Amino acid sequence: MDLDPRSLIVASLLSAALLGSVSLVFATMQGSSRVIGAWGKAMLLLATGLLGLALRGLIPDWISIAAANTVIVAALVLALRSLRRFLGGPPRDLAGWSLTAALFVYLVLFSAVWPSNVARTVAISAAVGFVSVRAALLLRRRAPPACRLSSRFAEAVFYATAVMSVARGVSILALPSDNVMAPDPLNAATFLFYAAFIIVATLGVMWMEIESQQGDIVRSARYDSLTGLYNRGTFLAEFEREVSRSARGGPAFSLAIFDLDQFKQINDRYGHPVGDRVLKAFADALPASIRKHDVVGRYGGEEFALLMPQTGKETAVRVAERVRRELEARGVAVDGKRIEVTVSGGIASYGIDGQDWDALLTAADNALYEAKHAGRNRICAAKPPAV
Repeated sequence: MDLDPRSLIVASLLSAALLGSVSLVFATMQGSSRVIGAWGKAMLLLATGLLGLALRGLIPDWISIAAANTVIVAALVLALRSLRRFLGGPPRDLAGWSLTAALFVYLVLFSAVWPSNVARTVAISAAVGFVSVRAALLLRRRAPPACRLSSRFAEAVFYATAVMSVARGVSILALPSDNVMAPDPLNAATFLFYAAFIIVATLGVMWMEIESQQGDIVRSARYDSLTGLYNRGTFLAEFEREVSRSARGGPAFSLAIFDLDQFKQINDRYGHPVGDRVLKAFADALPASIRKHDVVGRYGGEEFALLMPQTGKETAVRVAERVRRELEARGVAVDGKRIEVTVSGGIASYGIDGQDWDALLTAADNALYEAKHAGRNRICAAKPPAV
């Protein structure tokens, strides 16, 4: 027995309305949701278009054909826009909205002037396929590492939708039909697939949102939110790992403690936003100064720690000097003027100055105090313990 297309359209309508509403509630509960709220609005717009399509024969054709199908394509463009916002693409979509406007004009012409179900179906299928391919390509190119698996899933859903749309357009050319509501296998398969698309695509987007939120939680647990460097807990874990390697006979390592010079005065004079920029300036100076295998973290306030594996004290001093010079050369621009930013540092080496965190930190802190006392903007190494 053939499935009734109108019944499938109604089922799709209800699915879109329900999942759109659930998506909006989910976005409210998450608070910082970046995609699911906009996706929910797109699904509600899709439900509106499907309602017009379901009323075919009961309302004027220009509404149930031209307006309803245009709204459906507009909903897909809006769904694509939500993905663009989530993935960092440009918010404007001139191509998508131009396609939507052109489709409406085309459908009006082939409904009122030159009635042709074949021409309309081919155009609608092409429009749906075009938007679906754009969504799939966007997910392929911009999927963030934190939600790569869910993005691949959503990408596959959109590619499948594009393939189905092409098949629909080709089949209507091969087997012309004047009634989209006729209970034949082709119409039933089309609307059954679109009903599945609404459910599966929404689940994919929710999965992306959940993975993204999980990634944010992991990042906030490991990284400092202002500078993007390791936070204290993560840095200490890396330190203990390096101690374990050295204790098993591996090469020694060195620790540097940096403290931004006169940071409190900068905050008091220019305000905390400028102070934050100074902290970021130090983080930005690091990539050009340290090695790939070095580990750096924000230890607290204006203090930073640098772990240098397989590095003796003399080399560690040279690395720290590069950091100091890089920051001094950069400075920070405030109201069109450059203010000088400098840093002092203390160096301690495993095995020579201590064999655990407390001992090495004390040695590096003492060297840092010496650098501050000597006039700031310099690097000092811990003195060997007296024999």
